Amino acid sequence: MAEEIAWFVGIDWASQSHQVCLVDARRECLGERAVAHGGAGLEELCDWLMARTGATPEVIGVAIEMTQGPVVEALLERGFCVYGINPKQLDRFRGRFTVAGAKSLPSRKRGMTGATLTCWPTACALIGTPFDVCRPTSQ
Repeated sequence: MAEEIAWFVGIDWASQSHQVCLVDARRECLGERAVAHGGAGLEELCDWLMARTGATPEVIGVAIEMTQGPVVEALLERGFCVYGINPKQLDRFRGRFTVAGAKSLPSRKRGMTGATLTCWPTACALIGTPFDVCRPTSQ
């Protein structure tokens, strides 16, 4: 699966809005933005990723520090390949971009995307792809 990913997205999850960074396989940043937490914001995020890349969701790898929740669910439902990254690994990786462990927002986005590109797929665990998503249902 990792060989098929052509676009890399790092999402710095937060409770009110999420910071997103999109890069291509050459490590060129195609865009950064904040999206609101909620249905409309998540729909806007998915549409923006497809519009910026001109690609289908199956070739866009998204790394996020969470393995469940509305952000992950929205991305999986739209067909993106979603990878969970261990927050401790990301914190250590982020140190490469900052002095004395500062946690500025730009370094968080670069850290997430840099970890996605550099450590793919060892630091990222596949949560789901459009073909293997299985949701339990309750009755």
